[in-house]
Amino acid sequence: MDVPAKEEIGHWEEDGYWWSDVVYRCNECKETFPTTDAFYEHVIPLVEAGKHSMGSYTEVPGESYWVKTGQHWVVDEPAQEEQGHWEYK
Repeated sequence: MDVPAKEEIGHWEEDGYWWSDVVYRCNECKETFPTTDAFYEHVIPLVEAGKHSMGSYTEVPGESYWVKTGQHWVVDEPAQEEQGHWEYK
Protein backbone atom coordinates (compact mmCIF):
# COMPACT_ATOMS: atom_id res chain seq x y z
CA MET A 1 0.00 0.00 0.00
CA ASP A 2 1.40 3.40 -0.98
CA VAL A 3 1.41 6.18 1.61
CA PRO A 4 2.02 9.86 0.70
CA ALA A 5 4.62 11.94 2.52
CA LYS A 6 3.38 13.83 5.55
CA GLU A 7 4.93 16.93 7.16
CA GLU A 8 5.72 17.07 10.84
CA ILE A 9 2.98 18.58 12.99
CA GLY A 10 3.84 20.32 16.25
CA HIS A 11 3.69 23.47 18.29
CA TRP A 12 5.91 25.87 20.22
CA GLU A 13 5.95 25.86 24.03
CA GLU A 14 7.47 28.47 26.32
CA ASP A 15 10.42 27.72 28.56
CA GLY A 16 10.67 29.62 31.83
CA TYR A 17 9.97 29.62 35.51
CA TRP A 18 7.75 31.23 38.13
CA TRP A 19 9.34 34.04 40.16
CA SER A 20 8.32 36.36 42.95
CA ASP A 21 10.03 39.59 43.96
CA VAL A 22 10.47 40.39 47.64
CA VAL A 23 8.06 42.92 49.17
CA TYR A 24 8.12 44.45 52.65
CA ARG A 25 5.21 43.74 55.00
CA CYS A 26 4.56 46.07 57.92
CA ASN A 27 4.63 43.97 61.11
CA GLU A 28 1.74 45.94 62.62
CA CYS A 29 -0.84 46.54 59.89
CA LYS A 30 0.34 43.79 57.45
CA GLU A 31 0.22 46.16 54.44
CA THR A 32 2.94 45.39 51.85
CA PHE A 33 5.30 47.79 50.07
CA PRO A 34 7.53 47.33 47.02
CA THR A 35 10.58 49.03 48.61
CA THR A 36 11.91 49.81 52.07
CA ASP A 37 11.64 53.53 51.24
CA ALA A 38 7.91 53.09 50.59
CA PHE A 39 7.58 51.19 53.88
CA TYR A 40 9.31 53.98 55.83
CA GLU A 41 7.15 56.64 54.14
CA HIS A 42 4.17 54.67 55.49
CA VAL A 43 5.41 53.86 58.99
CA ILE A 44 7.36 56.92 60.19
CA PRO A 45 4.33 59.26 60.34
CA LEU A 46 2.31 56.53 62.10
CA VAL A 47 5.03 55.91 64.72
CA GLU A 48 5.41 59.67 65.29
CA ALA A 49 1.61 59.98 65.72
CA GLY A 50 1.59 57.06 68.17
CA LYS A 51 -0.57 54.88 65.87
CA HIS A 52 2.19 52.25 65.44
CA SER A 53 4.36 51.14 68.33
CA MET A 54 7.35 50.17 66.16
CA GLY A 55 8.61 50.58 62.65
CA SER A 56 9.56 47.07 61.59
CA TYR A 57 8.87 44.95 58.53
CA THR A 58 9.28 41.39 57.28
CA GLU A 59 10.48 40.46 53.80
CA VAL A 60 7.87 38.25 52.12
CA PRO A 61 7.30 36.99 48.56
CA GLY A 62 5.20 39.28 46.37
CA GLU A 63 2.92 38.29 43.50
CA SER A 64 4.26 35.40 41.39
CA TYR A 65 4.84 35.94 37.68
CA TRP A 66 6.14 33.88 34.76
CA VAL A 67 9.64 34.64 33.44
CA LYS A 68 10.01 33.47 29.82
CA THR A 69 13.52 32.22 28.99
CA GLY A 70 12.86 30.87 25.50
CA GLN A 71 10.78 28.35 23.63
CA HIS A 72 11.07 24.86 22.21
CA TRP A 73 9.35 22.85 19.48
CA VAL A 74 7.16 19.91 20.53
CA VAL A 75 6.41 17.27 17.89
CA ASP A 76 2.78 16.14 17.99
CA GLU A 77 2.98 13.95 14.88
CA PRO A 78 6.37 13.12 13.32
CA ALA A 79 7.03 13.58 9.61
CA GLN A 80 6.53 10.55 7.45
CA GLU A 81 8.40 9.80 4.25
CA GLU A 82 6.50 8.72 1.20
CA GLN A 83 6.17 4.95 0.99
CA GLY A 84 5.63 3.38 -2.39
CA HIS A 85 6.95 0.91 -4.90
CA TRP A 86 8.26 0.77 -8.42
CA GLU A 87 6.27 -0.81 -11.17
CA TYR A 88 7.65 -1.86 -14.54
CA LYS A 89 5.67 -1.50 -17.73
